[in-house]
Order: sequence, then C-alpha cells, then structure tokens
Amino acid sequence: MLDVGLPTPAQPDRSVVPNIARIRDYWVGGDHHTETDVELAQRIELCAPHVPYLVRAQRSLVRRMVGHLVARGVTQFLDLGSGLPNAGYVHDVARAADPASRVVYVDADPSLDADARALLDGVPGTAFVGADVRRPAEVLGHPDLTRVLDLDRPVAVLMIELLLHVPDGEDPAGLVASYVDATVSGSHLALSHFGEDDEVLAGFELFEQLRFGQWPAVNLRPRETLEHYLAGLELVEPGVVPVPLWRPDSEDEAVRNPEKARVYAGLGRKP
Repeated sequence: MLDVGLPTPAQPDRSVVPNIARIRDYWVGGDHHTETDVELAQRIELCAPHVPYLVRAQRSLVRRMVGHLVARGVTQFLDLGSGLPNAGYVHDVARAADPASRVVYVDADPSLDADARALLDGVPGTAFVGADVRRPAEVLGHPDLTRVLDLDRPVAVLMIELLLHVPDGEDPAGLVASYVDATVSGSHLALSHFGEDDEVLAGFELFEQLRFGQWPAVNLRPRETLEHYLAGLELVEPGVVPVPLWRPDSEDEAVRNPEKARVYAGLGRKP
C-alpha cells in the first residue's frame, strides 16, 4: 500500500508499529500480523464496524474479477498497492484456473518485503516488487516485473483500494492513464474505491474523539469519479456498481441492501 500516515521507523519494528496492510491481513483471516495490528484493527472496528466487511468484500471481488479474466484468456496480472499476497489471493486464483498465469504484486511499504517474498517463495510465475506505484516508469521497467510479465501481451492492472490513498493533488486520473497507456489492446483495468459514506466519516470522527490516534489519511470519492477513471475503456457488465453487486457468484456473498454499500467497483477492457 501507499504510505497512509501511520508512523514507520527507519528499521521497522513490527512488534510496535501497526501497519495498514497487516490490519487488512487480520481482517481477511491471514496470519501475517502482530498484536499491535490487531489492537488498532479492533479500534477501527469499534468506530466503523462495517469497514472489515467491506475489506473482505473487496477481497472476494478480486477473486471474481480474476476468475472472469482468466476465463477470457487474460493470464497476466499487475496488482498495484497490493499489500501482502496472502493465500487465496490473485496468484492462487489465477493459477488454479490456468497454471500458466503470471502475477506481479507491487507495494511501496518496505516492511512488507520479507513476508511478501516468503509468501510467494516457490510459486512460479510470481514476483513482489517493492516500488512506489506513483512512479509508473520505474514500476513498469523494474527487472523483477519484466522478468515475469510480457507487456507486449494483455495485462490486467488491478487498483483495488489504491486510489483511496492518492489525493486529488497527485492526479489520480493521470496515474490511472499512465498504466492504461502502457498496456496493449485487450488489457484490462480493475478499480475499487470507497465512496462518500456518512458512516465512515462518523467513524473517523469517533476514532479521533476517543483519542485512538489519527485515522489514516484517505480520499473518499463518488461513483461518478470512478466512472471517469474508466472512461475510454469498454466497461464489463454490470459497469460500475457497489462491490457486492459486481457479478456475485454465490448466495453466500448475498447481503441485505447491497446497493447501499458505499464501495464501488468496475472493470474496463482496453479496445
């Protein structure tokens, strides 16, 4: 993930410093988190109890998107701002559908490197690149990326929650365009983004009122902004919708009033 405001020492001490990527790992049932990560996760849950569900819903969304893409012949994936590549994530889903699939994860957080590489150890056709996704030329030219992905063939670029951490002043639309422009016809862009949600905003306020610390800096945007980021691409049905409504594949994923989930997702194909 991008730096979202949590303190990071020069040599990270995971026993002391909570980490957003590891908090997500806790919420999705992983085992690469510490007691301090769990403590902060539980404080967030207290103030915004629906956030862990939304994180898990996006993890399920990625599995559905990856399955959809592999079924249509796309077997290369670039996951930007990936966090930890836990079991059951992009590489597992893609390789289960087509063992020839290739996946590169990219994250700027240096404290994730050792665990991310350990999680991928021995998994062919995968790599973890420690780099800032806001520097597309460096990411796309990284030798570990070019060793795994062939950019002359279609690639699915995944930006799941990524733009949540990119303020307007850093030109998120331009960042999206940089990666789309670098891919060939038949490539895809997958986006998800937290929308403007009164409950989330109330959770931010409560978190600070209880003196739990400063809520990690995020940027909430409406569905229309996500549609703007995907402009020029061929939208895959059902378009930009709340995450639970993007091609749900089982009754287990059904939720009450899914249209009210203020996290949106869309998948676009480059013509």
